[in-house]
Amino acid sequence: MFRPKTNVKKKTHSASTTTTNTKGLLNEYPSHFEAPSMPYTHLMVSTTPTTVNSLQYSGDGKQLVCGLGDSSVLLYNSPLTGNPAVYTGHSKAVNTVCWSHCRRWFLSTSEDPTLCIWTASASEPVLTMFTKPIRTAQFYYLDKFLLLASGSNLMLYLYHLDTTRDDIKRYTQRSKSKLASKLSMKSGTDITSMSAINDFYSYMILTAGADHSIQVFDMNQGCIAAQIPDAHSRAVHHLTQNKGSLFCSQALESYNLFLSSAITDGLKLWDLRTARCVRRYESHVNRCHHCTAAFSPCGRFIATGSEDHCAYIYDIRSSNFLHKLQRHSETVLNVAFNPANPELSSIIMTSTLPLSMSQLPKVSCTQTDTFWIPSTSCGASTSAP
Repeated sequence: MFRPKTNVKKKTHSASTTTTNTKGLLNEYPSHFEAPSMPYTHLMVSTTPTTVNSLQYSGDGKQLVCGLGDSSVLLYNSPLTGNPAVYTGHSKAVNTVCWSHCRRWFLSTSEDPTLCIWTASASEPVLTMFTKPIRTAQFYYLDKFLLLASGSNLMLYLYHLDTTRDDIKRYTQRSKSKLASKLSMKSGTDITSMSAINDFYSYMILTAGADHSIQVFDMNQGCIAAQIPDAHSRAVHHLTQNKGSLFCSQALESYNLFLSSAITDGLKLWDLRTARCVRRYESHVNRCHHCTAAFSPCGRFIATGSEDHCAYIYDIRSSNFLHKLQRHSETVLNVAFNPANPELSSIIMTSTLPLSMSQLPKVSCTQTDTFWIPSTSCGASTSAP
């Protein structure tokens, strides 16, 4: 019979020989800090006219991935030291980038239409999927699935990633994917935006339709749990949920909040439990471009781009803006908070072609990143660009 050993003596180490390594430990996010308001650094992403359509920090805040309009993907180390790693596998503009929860992989979608999954150590994609035109995509359910929005459908894919390559058949990928489930919008309208949480187990997926509605899918039941008709006067172009951060915890009720943004109709804060708008933010300008918004990791602030050459930061409890981040030369399209540090990155667009009143503008752009930090954390070494 097996008997556990209960008299095992523990090894002891003297204080003189014991060393403590805290380099790999997670630090707590300083939620008591003020919102970022001081420019910290200024970065030119590309020297040629192009657009940065999407950006996202990794879960540990150590890396930043950007999807460009010239079909390339850039990977920066935070805080933006050295040249970025460049990944080329698409033939058209990259419209979405997303990190996995384990931070080993990141995906990109393009107007090809293809979806590529990358690892930082290889210049070739680990997995390439050829599908119908993809509106957006992300990892889902702690990386168990790939979640795609295409047309009026939500699609869940199971996948297996294999980084090994055959030297003779090096272009034959060993990674695989398989469609596991597909759900459709209730009215059959095309999906314009999607949001789902991958940092913890969540079976709720938010989608916005071209019919101005927001629909909530319950993936546990495989049905639509709630629908908000006419959520905005225009189609919603951006949805984002308050998912917090690995470095900061929030009240449970805070995770029921999400944001929606539509052209000419401002930014709305919703409560998922009641499916009602609880606050509106309209101090920024958003008349023609798809400006995005983001929650801070502590859940106290909201940042959004604007067409008046500024980025705005709101206190989540007030409709009036808290900070107006200037020093941008053009429209601020995208914003992103660092999940580990009180930093904000903002991306601008420089238009070189005139705006036509009959259609959306076709623009040639040069993208730059501006990084902001709280004024209370500025030291002698911090200088404005």
